[in-house]
Amino acid sequence: MSSRESEGRGGAGPSVGSAVPRLHDIVVVSDLHLGRGKNPDTGRYHRLEAFFYDDDFHHFCSDLVAGTRARGDRLKLVLNGDTFDLLRIEPEPAVTPAAGHWPRYNQALVPAEAALTVRHILDGHPLFVRGLAEVLAAGNELVILPGNHDPEMQWEAVRDEVRTALHAELVRIAGVGSGATEAAARAMNGLRFESWFHHEPGRIWIEHGCQYDPENAFKYPLRRDAAGLPEDVHRKEVDLPLGTFFQRYLYNSFGSITFIVPNSRSNFRYFRWLLLNRPRLLARVATVHVPFLLQILRRLAKIPPSEESLRQSHEGELGELVGASPVGERLHLIDQLKQVHGSAALLARQIVVRIVKATGYVLLTAFFAAALWFLGFQAITTMQAGFGFKAVLFLTLNFLFLLGAVGAAAYFLMRPSGSAEDPRMRRAAAKIADLSRVPMVTFGHSHEEVIARLQTDGGAAAWYFNTGTWIAVFNADTLLPRERVQYTFLRVRGHRGELLHWSPGRREAAPVVLLEEDHHHTGAEPDRPVDVHAN
Repeated sequence: MSSRESEGRGGAGPSVGSAVPRLHDIVVVSDLHLGRGKNPDTGRYHRLEAFFYDDDFHHFCSDLVAGTRARGDRLKLVLNGDTFDLLRIEPEPAVTPAAGHWPRYNQALVPAEAALTVRHILDGHPLFVRGLAEVLAAGNELVILPGNHDPEMQWEAVRDEVRTALHAELVRIAGVGSGATEAAARAMNGLRFESWFHHEPGRIWIEHGCQYDPENAFKYPLRRDAAGLPEDVHRKEVDLPLGTFFQRYLYNSFGSITFIVPNSRSNFRYFRWLLLNRPRLLARVATVHVPFLLQILRRLAKIPPSEESLRQSHEGELGELVGASPVGERLHLIDQLKQVHGSAALLARQIVVRIVKATGYVLLTAFFAAALWFLGFQAITTMQAGFGFKAVLFLTLNFLFLLGAVGAAAYFLMRPSGSAEDPRMRRAAAKIADLSRVPMVTFGHSHEEVIARLQTDGGAAAWYFNTGTWIAVFNADTLLPRERVQYTFLRVRGHRGELLHWSPGRREAAPVVLLEEDHHHTGAEPDRPVDVHAN
């Protein structure tokens, strides 16, 4: 982006001979996870829908536009990945003689299927589309980035569906008349898609952040040109992150009972909740879906197809970004920060290894417990004592082992599950702040709001923000005074960044509630804006 693009206009404009004009506002929202929305035939939401806040989002956009217009400023709204959830979504009906049959799993999508799915998502969320259109109609900008749940947003066929929906809504906003189409076309100039990140030199780096989570990183994330590859390349899921695998083939099986799992580190608390509250559902999914899961693992464990086509697509687009971005060759270093731990075949083998290890630990523990019990039993039977005394000792032995088993189970079910934040994302943000030379880096992906001062190699003041999510968060083991849905977003005015949550009831924003951290003291006061020039 040029320096002129990164400058905004403020108020009535600067006076003659004044300093640099005021910068445009930036608002960053991530992880909306829109599904198919409401079914017009039944009036009910689709089974795997997670975003039920269209009216709130519409009001949020309207208030952003009104506030920006009142100040005479310009706004850039950035949707930072996982806006459309193409993983947690019902598959299309199978085209078979048995019309209306729905397959169990949604296979990897080819461009035409991804475009059709996004069209259905937009049709199911008309107020969401209206909110975005109002932002554009007011002369503001809209930037859409991909995430690990919607990497297909890099494909032109998918982007065209977004353009079509927004243009139609802009025409409706402009009203009847010969100038409506022209007004809509002018407003559409503010729409922009990025395949990886949004960067404003000297100000901010915005990226979804999944590349720094080893369970959700793609080896070849830039895949705009991959849209033209043969269908079987997409179907074989050559570059398959662990998180994508579990979401598509396991988590969706639980239906609407679970929230979206941002990473497999969260698996324990979801499993624990299901075991305590919905054991029958857990048992049903295990018996019905695990055999199919094993079939998929066997398929992935076979010799994988060549990755060459995806590699060429990634490196070709990376070369174009290097030539167009002010970061230049340093983009190669940022690309190397991604936490990729292997191909789909290696991924399957790693899962099998984890299962074998867990089974081994259980069997080893059971063996030692049985051996200890047998030694106790032998000791009691060889004692020179009466039958009654031996019976009491034997009952005591069994009671102690039962108590130990109950205690182990209670520890497994009740122990804290720990923080959902991955420290690797924070370390990656510090490296990016150095390499891109910006004072603010923001990710989404983890569904966990974060404000942290970064320890950069160059010693420059820099901050990391994670914008969390707008959907419900599983918070059964947190004591923070907060709602499950936070409507969180990052607002940047000038060089001041503030992590906020929008209140639908008050129709205004308030600071996000965060507590000081035990292991990563930030030195910041979360309830105040972060001025990167003042720190």
